[in-house]
Amino acid sequence: MSLPLILTFVSTLAFAIQLLIFAYLYSSHRVRFFHYLLWAWGAYTLSKGLKLLEVLLLDTGGVVAFAMDVATVAAVALTLAAALAHRWDYRLDAHDVAVGIGLAIVVAAVSDVGGGGHVVGMGLGALQIATGVLFWPRRGRDTGFRGERLLAGLLALWGVHRIGAQFVSVEPGTPAYLAVHATFITLYFLSTFAVIIMVLERARSESERLHARLREAERLATAGELAAGMAHELRNPLSAILNATALLADETRLTADERASTLSAMRTEARRLNRILSDFLKFARPPAARVAPGDLRDVLEHVSGLIRDDRPRAARVDVKVAVDPGLPRFPFDRDQLIQVVWNLALNGVEAMNGRGRLSLEGSHRSGHVALAVSDTGPGIPPERREHVFEPFYTGKPNGTGLGLTIADRIVAAHGGRIEIDSSPGRGTRVTLLFPLAAS
Repeated sequence: MSLPLILTFVSTLAFAIQLLIFAYLYSSHRVRFFHYLLWAWGAYTLSKGLKLLEVLLLDTGGVVAFAMDVATVAAVALTLAAALAHRWDYRLDAHDVAVGIGLAIVVAAVSDVGGGGHVVGMGLGALQIATGVLFWPRRGRDTGFRGERLLAGLLALWGVHRIGAQFVSVEPGTPAYLAVHATFITLYFLSTFAVIIMVLERARSESERLHARLREAERLATAGELAAGMAHELRNPLSAILNATALLADETRLTADERASTLSAMRTEARRLNRILSDFLKFARPPAARVAPGDLRDVLEHVSGLIRDDRPRAARVDVKVAVDPGLPRFPFDRDQLIQVVWNLALNGVEAMNGRGRLSLEGSHRSGHVALAVSDTGPGIPPERREHVFEPFYTGKPNGTGLGLTIADRIVAAHGGRIEIDSSPGRGTRVTLLFPLAAS
């Protein structure tokens, strides 16, 4: 088997494999310019296959050679269409395809005329250089993709190579033939690589844009939920204050005790309004964490003291503090952590109706500091447990529903997470996990 036949067979097989790679990528990355490049690479593969057929059949009539020239012209034209689609979103229609096929046949016929092959070769080279220029990113454009410059440069070099090959004698088997063939194969392979990079980068950029739009949609949806929640939470105390002012306006219908009771209710509802707004502001604009290495035991002892001093709500609550002696100091914002633990502790006290055992614990767990707040209350039903971190979701008659939401944001700002273990009749255990690696 001759060397030219071996080279033609191997290159045809390689072209077919690359075409299959393009087809596989196109199944999930349907971009218009890539669609035209897929057809262009198919035309190149067809041209190579026809070249192999010509060598095997010795094509005395020149029919196969003519078909090979048509496929080559079509491949260059489709590459130019891909560049136009990439740069200006050009779309081929049926008329363009018909005209293109006619021109490819005419150009192939001209190349068979004496000396016409060199003219056609240089013309195709010039078109390929123009294709490279069109693929080069435009100045000032903010949507460039990796691989554009590489593909543009390779296509331009490919055009230069096509023009230069017209001035070199390329008899099969000669060193010049091998050099020209090897250069062509190298440029083709590298162009394939550049196209793959470009398509994958474009797909990644599109995915990032879609995720950005999704995050924006989620943000707007959250803002809508917050607005609806705020309206719902503010409506009740405002209604109570409005009713109270209506009663106070009629001085003749109220006794002194009733007037005092109405004023007290107004103050209570006003304080509730202030608490709702304060919690909302903490949720909307949480203060920046001022992190410094600290001892977890100090925080837990401080909160346990606050609970013990809160006699009206925790008169019969037994508070226990247990911290692993080997627990290292780690960075956290003391005020924010006290706020979180205090909120969780009060939730536990209220769940137990002021009677039961509250445990505050600190320990190691798989490279984390684990801070656990446990109570012996009735527990949280499964259908409610998945909603406890949602804004304005609360099971308390006078709760704002923002306490656990704020706690979750503070813990997340420290690089940690919150876990809840609870079931009806078995109490609730809330565990805050902070990574030690960050300390």
